[in-house]
Amino acid sequence: MRILHCLSQLPGQTGSGIYLQAIVREGQQVGLSQAVLCGLPTAMATSPTGLDLPAENIYPVYFDNAELPFPVAGMSDVMPYPSTRFAEFDDEKLARYEAAFTKVIVTAVRNFAPDIIHSHHLWLMTALIKKLFPSIPLLASAHGTELRQLELAPRLAPGVIKGVTAVDRVLALNHEQKRKLVEAYGFAPEKVGIAGAGYRRDLFCRVFGAKEELPTFIYAGKLSRAKGVPWLLQAFSKLPPPAALWLAGGGGGSESDKIRRQATLIQGVKLLGPLSQNELAERFQRAHVLALPSFYEGLPLVLLEALACDCRVIVTDLPGIRDLVGEEAIATELISCVPLPPLKGPDQLDKEHEPLFLDNLTQALQIQLKHIRQKQAFCCEQLQTTLEETGWHQVFRRIRQHYSELAGIQN
Repeated sequence: MRILHCLSQLPGQTGSGIYLQAIVREGQQVGLSQAVLCGLPTAMATSPTGLDLPAENIYPVYFDNAELPFPVAGMSDVMPYPSTRFAEFDDEKLARYEAAFTKVIVTAVRNFAPDIIHSHHLWLMTALIKKLFPSIPLLASAHGTELRQLELAPRLAPGVIKGVTAVDRVLALNHEQKRKLVEAYGFAPEKVGIAGAGYRRDLFCRVFGAKEELPTFIYAGKLSRAKGVPWLLQAFSKLPPPAALWLAGGGGGSESDKIRRQATLIQGVKLLGPLSQNELAERFQRAHVLALPSFYEGLPLVLLEALACDCRVIVTDLPGIRDLVGEEAIATELISCVPLPPLKGPDQLDKEHEPLFLDNLTQALQIQLKHIRQKQAFCCEQLQTTLEETGWHQVFRRIRQHYSELAGIQN
């Protein structure tokens, strides 16, 4: 079976990019013939994509050149590299974007001749693929950010919705996301399956005796307000020393720069920058608590990765989180769920609710700091079962079933 994977941004740099890398890796292990189409800056060669594929099986759409004279368009408004917001697209940018992707999509399909196309994000590229090649079965994985972009870039939404409703199969991360996709795009419920998300069990695992002596919190993700990072820094500054907070991740633009400046003013905070999967695993194995105060997530891979490395967790009480980790982990305070405050738009905290959110987040940090200092071990059978069932092998097994069904549609 020949699968063409499509991602409109960089592989490996965000949750969807890591997802893509993992699925390609799993596909190689079962002997699938695969190619990848992805968005890249012109200055970046195809080799750092983290894809162990022949160069001729990687089809880049280059940005920052005469054809596409702007940085890679990102599915989040703050990306871990220079990027363009879809909300900034005018008619000219949209036309250039679609023309550039059309050229590479057509080349990839003609050269690679896929049996199935597996696209990521229910957005412009996915709609374009189905328009160009309506007879090739198209599977589209949702990651949550497309739902935000429907609100952040409403000018593009009608065309996107019209285009992606023709896809043959949609994969959601969880049941709550499936409900939202059906509501937002008008999909028939039976068209939307649940694939879940996974983590690399060979990398993210417990290492006895690796934890830092100093109580250490870690955040992993984009340095942005939508991820709650400014409030995490404020909450951490209220903790009694000594303690450490590591910020793993990057971001382009003034918003990320402001967060970096804020971080340098707080004792105990260390900016790690973007990390590879191996580097992140090593940091999780040394840290005590993952703090993820985000205002939106699809299904946060870092939550699974950190738990597998014996980290406690602080996370906003987002849809799907409790179903993923189970109530036992929350009741025993292995995981602290911070109430999600009322938002203004898809991911902006309403100013009048900032003090309450900050108080709740500070309290969660204090609770977890107490557990660290008391050296409280944890054992949660339900969570352990979840971790054993959410490796990429299990996720790919579900995806492969959809490949087989779609191949049957083609025949």
